[in-house]
Amino acid sequence: RFGYVVGESGLIAALLIIAASKVITVLTVLSLSAIATNTKVEGGGAYFLISRSLGPEFGGAIGLLFFAAQALSVAMYVIGFTEAALTYLPSGTSPLLVATISNIAVFVCVVIGAGWTLRIQFMILCAVGLSLLSFYLGAWQSFDWRILAKNVGAGFTDGESFWTMFALFFPAVTGIMAGANMSGDLRNPARSIPLGTILAVIVTGAVYVSQAFCLAGSRTRGDLIGDSMIISDIAVMPLLIAAGVFSATLSSALGSMMGAPRILHSLARDRLFKILLPLGVSSGKNSEPRRAIFTTFLIAQSGILLADLNSIAPLITMAFLVTYGLLNLATFYEAITKNPSYRPQFRWCHWSTSLAGAIGCGVVMMLIDWRWAAVSVAIVGSLHWYLSRIELSADWGNLQSGLLFERTRRNLMKLEDELY
Repeated sequence: RFGYVVGESGLIAALLIIAASKVITVLTVLSLSAIATNTKVEGGGAYFLISRSLGPEFGGAIGLLFFAAQALSVAMYVIGFTEAALTYLPSGTSPLLVATISNIAVFVCVVIGAGWTLRIQFMILCAVGLSLLSFYLGAWQSFDWRILAKNVGAGFTDGESFWTMFALFFPAVTGIMAGANMSGDLRNPARSIPLGTILAVIVTGAVYVSQAFCLAGSRTRGDLIGDSMIISDIAVMPLLIAAGVFSATLSSALGSMMGAPRILHSLARDRLFKILLPLGVSSGKNSEPRRAIFTTFLIAQSGILLADLNSIAPLITMAFLVTYGLLNLATFYEAITKNPSYRPQFRWCHWSTSLAGAIGCGVVMMLIDWRWAAVSVAIVGSLHWYLSRIELSADWGNLQSGLLFERTRRNLMKLEDELY
């Protein structure tokens, strides 16, 4: 889809889209890094971080929505893999059969354990790297400055605009929680989450910018818009591009299948929803959340059977953005209120950057689709209202307790000044 974005937007607008997307993700990563280095991070990723800052009501609400989005993302990535695989399979092959087999394969890899899955991810990374190398070599051979000059400006067709292209591209940068979702499996989360996520954002940003230049200088605008596999046409070895597409979709499916169950497992262990209690059981010597993994598999398979993920894809994006927005908001409140328990080791986050990240997430949600934005906010609000009504008794501190402590301390000091 990136060739289509560059063809419609032109090089300059495409670079602006990449920059705007990366600014929002970088601001969110700064907030993520601050919270991740403020407390001992356990399993649950974004849910754990938000619930320990904004309390169980917000944490539970966003955790359940984020889990559903991650689980349905598995189906979306598996369907993407299936669509690419069908071009190399005999005519008449059932897409449902291929998608189901792929989903089962992803499920089995994750059930075996996180260590095994991560080893597979390294092999997938090599395949993606080779596909990128094949594309860059092909682009270097066919690069033409005259074509680049013609593709600098925008050339939007009917119904398309800068914001529709922004909405099309933005899901490509929503994977910044992949490392945080594995927080319970990391040896040193406080170091690994900030370092790994920041480096990932920098590397992917460099790839997107370089690809935009290569696409704009290698093919005409009509080719970029009309050919969805234009990268394969440019590459010196098209087969490596196919391997890269397979690897990228499988990698994303594996990442979501690993991350979603750990969010659900952490939710169940915190006993916020009684119906989820059986899913808090750990299995094996490595305490794998296998019941939660099986639940994620069933939800993903349901999405595959429905085979209409295009209608719910906006909600998946909105769930990511709501999560990122609340993460930024939590960091902003922690910093601006001078919560005494908020002492992050990561020093590159300020309350102003967190506020900017929260506002950015909200603006992007409205620009992509204000209706789906309203639905996602309504879902979070409804879950928050439900959790508030059942009077949860969380056994961990949060922002409210920290603020109460700080306010009480200040009042006592003020009283002491008045008495003496």
